[in-house]
Amino acid sequence: MTVLRFDDFEMDIPARSLKRSGCDVRIGSRAFDLLVALASRHGEILSKADLIGVAWPDTHVEESSLRVNIVALRKALDGGNPYSMVENVAGRGYTFTVPVTKLEVHRTTSPTLPASRVDSLPNTCARLVGRDDLIAKWADGIGPGITTIVGPGGVGKTVVALQMARVLQEAFESIQFVDMADETGAASTPIADALKARSLTSDMLRQAMETFSGRSGLLVIDGCDWSIDRVALIAESIAHSYPELAILTTSREPLGIIGENVLHLPGLTVPAAKDQIDDVATFSAVELFAERVSMVAEEYAIDDPRGIELAAEVVRKTDGNPLAIELAASRVADLGLENLVVSLDRPLRTLRRGNRTSHPRQQTLRANIDWSYNLLDRNMQSLLGSLSVLDTEFTKDSALAHYGFELARSDFDEAFDGLVVKSLVRGQQSDGTYTLPRLIREYALEKHIQITSSVLSFSADTNSVVRGVSHEHSQFTSSPRTHTESRSFSEAIRAA
Repeated sequence: MTVLRFDDFEMDIPARSLKRSGCDVRIGSRAFDLLVALASRHGEILSKADLIGVAWPDTHVEESSLRVNIVALRKALDGGNPYSMVENVAGRGYTFTVPVTKLEVHRTTSPTLPASRVDSLPNTCARLVGRDDLIAKWADGIGPGITTIVGPGGVGKTVVALQMARVLQEAFESIQFVDMADETGAASTPIADALKARSLTSDMLRQAMETFSGRSGLLVIDGCDWSIDRVALIAESIAHSYPELAILTTSREPLGIIGENVLHLPGLTVPAAKDQIDDVATFSAVELFAERVSMVAEEYAIDDPRGIELAAEVVRKTDGNPLAIELAASRVADLGLENLVVSLDRPLRTLRRGNRTSHPRQQTLRANIDWSYNLLDRNMQSLLGSLSVLDTEFTKDSALAHYGFELARSDFDEAFDGLVVKSLVRGQQSDGTYTLPRLIREYALEKHIQITSSVLSFSADTNSVVRGVSHEHSQFTSSPRTHTESRSFSEAIRAA
């Protein structure tokens, strides 16, 4: 008999049974047929006509019947999560997004599945859009040593690293994954313990290194930002002891290790304002938005010229950032496309409703940028706020001329270069100019206004107190001693 295994499900096709962790899952016969078709060809896109032909081979039905059964299937698999194992590909059909293992076993035996090299990798249910060629190219170049995927928050570093690991699974005997942002303590391993320990001991480091002894392996370390010094130290030590080990990390800045291979992950492709688009798949940012809209608000399916035009405007206003695009798609059901485009003039207010099960930093645009901003030192925060008033390209020299007076030259250089390295200022290498990504500029400008307002408010309050003291002083005849004390008090307040 044929058994398909995916996530924690097991589907016996001849017996028409579906189990999850050994417990029966009840789904209708049509939904079961759809699941067989999708899971048997996981990763492929099956058209709606193909799926209708599978579930209703001798009956003419409308697409609404297919949608009803897809919804039922999603609920059975993962509670109807919009980032489902069964994903709608706008204008093309549906695809099954999780890895599937196919077993051919005799009915007299219990199916057994050898331990997978990728058991430690978390599932990424949503289909990855616009990254296939880049992943194939980068995975082909992965070898011994340390490679870091670098990019701004929300650009998709984690899902790209995970997909690269799956592509490479046959090349390694062992694959380990560590999420530095996971504070649940689940699935602890020696390498995770060493990377996350408050106090690293030599024994912990030795145990972590022994994990890879005698085996070819790939270590994936995700979200290195908050512990980048520790990760750099441990990764370099392990790479030195086991030169055949491949280490793949993700971070908003490089680890800064000699020999590190840095891969800069860009946003998705975005159409220029003058571009005419006939197909949503022409630009990956538009394709992603269209897919996510079809998953959360199918009545707003983007399949006409006006819908595509509005989708293009949405992705331009979100910088082609995948997280921002997904957050924007989640607002279509309550705002509609036209209102969404208008509301994105203030993206921080609009992009505030994400996937409940995501890490808190991925649930809103503000939380995601907070994560980066809070890692900056005071000089970087101050300079970022000053640069936010610029809405055009600028050079480093022009930034220095306008805002360098606030910092010593060496401090300015360190802060400016730090913002570039941390993916908050975007460098235009062809002509030596820089820009602030639109979403970062909106956030930094808000911070800048808050800080400036606080300073002005404090100054106004101080002047008010000074005027009050001066008025009281004029109401009575003071002795020389009283006059001196009053003047000293006013000067002290002014100094404060």
